[in-house]
Amino acid sequence: MEHEEFLVGIAQVAVTLAGFSGLVIAIRGAPSSEWHARDIWSLSWMFGTTFGALFLSLLPVVLGSFRLEDEIVWRISNAVMSIFVVVFTVWMLIWGHRLTKAGHPPRVRYFPTMARLLLLGSGICGAGQTLGLFPNAGTGFFFSSLVACLLVGAFSLVVFMVVFARAATRRR
Repeated sequence: MEHEEFLVGIAQVAVTLAGFSGLVIAIRGAPSSEWHARDIWSLSWMFGTTFGALFLSLLPVVLGSFRLEDEIVWRISNAVMSIFVVVFTVWMLIWGHRLTKAGHPPRVRYFPTMARLLLLGSGICGAGQTLGLFPNAGTGFFFSSLVACLLVGAFSLVVFMVVFARAATRRR
């Protein structure tokens, strides 16, 4: 497969990001009963997007091992990516809305909107490629969706660390 090294590289970045996220959680040291509802929501963004990027980056490699035509590999990969990204984003939207209604507004004002737009945009473009609207853009939309997942995961980690630092400062 032509792009195998890039895809494996994305998987390595995703594993690193997820591992660092786990380390930050361990350093936090607070029992889960003391966590704010938005902390768990932020962790879901982090782990959902990074593990999504990890497993989905390996999908074309696995499909390619069956000696499928490249066009089929990228259509299937984009379809699975689009379904994951759209379903995950809609779920996070619903969960975030419920948290806000329960009195837990977002801690960083524009992050949830940016994350949703980025992921939904990449999911919609990938779905368009799957349906044949962009026949020559299979790898481009797939790679863009992987990068979008990694960006949202990284920004979620940053938000979590900033909130963690603020909470530690307040305790002093």
